[in-house]
This record gives sequence, C-alpha cells and structure tokens, in this order.
Amino acid sequence: MFRNGFVARCAKLNKQDKIYLVFDHDKHTPQELLECFDQAKKSRYDITILFSNICFEVWILMHFEPVTAAYTRKQLFAKLSGEKYFNEEYSRNKGQKINILCDRISTAVKNANRNSSPSDESTKIIKKDPYTNVNLYLKDIFQMEQY
Repeated sequence: MFRNGFVARCAKLNKQDKIYLVFDHDKHTPQELLECFDQAKKSRYDITILFSNICFEVWILMHFEPVTAAYTRKQLFAKLSGEKYFNEEYSRNKGQKINILCDRISTAVKNANRNSSPSDESTKIIKKDPYTNVNLYLKDIFQMEQY
C-alpha cells in the first residue's frame, strides 16, 4: 500500500504538514495493514491513518444508525441503497449524494465513538469489525468544534 511511491509523492510537503491517509480493510492482509500503520508511524511526515473495517461505507452507515454487527461490502451497499438511506442503488451513485450526510455528522460521530478510541492500537484496529476512526479526526481536519 505505502510502497507505491507514496513517500516520493510527498516530497514537496514540509515535515510539519499534516497528512491524513484514508483507507479501509478491503482485501488487504493483516500483515499489509500492519505494515502500513508501521510505515506511517516511522515516516518523517506527520501521518494519521483514518481506517475503516471492512470498508468506508461503515462510516457512511453510522450517519444513520449505530453499527454493531459486521457487514460485508456487498451487504453495506445493499443496506445503503434502501429506502431509509439513499433510496437508490448506492454503488451507482457512491459519493454523489454526500450532501444528505451533512446534517447527520453528529449522529455518525456519536455512533462511531462507541466503536473507537484514540488509544486504539493498530493491531487491535484491524481486527475490530465494524470499526472506523474517522470520527476521531474530524475536528482536526475541518477545524470545527460542532457539527
């Protein structure tokens, strides 16, 4: 994941710049995931990993409800396509209707706070399902206290 020239592409960044690396578990092996976390920690740059297990859509679903059960990517997409959520095929419009999530950010943060903590270690994070830590960094990224 990290090997494909990521650090080389960051060459124009200053060491004090903050980098947020967003990815999900997908089909990566635990070894690959741990290697990515390790390389981010060892980097000369200030890299924070925003990680979701099994996929980023677990964070999207948290905008609507608490997520306490593990889902497959296919199950998450099907659920998000439902009437209570996006009410159309989510996979076709992925990211297109993001505006409907804006008023639900505080709900997503509350729901995600049940599953994540700033003290979570990478070895535990990759095993937690469902899991996302996007909620932990929104204030830093958007420099806002309230959503």
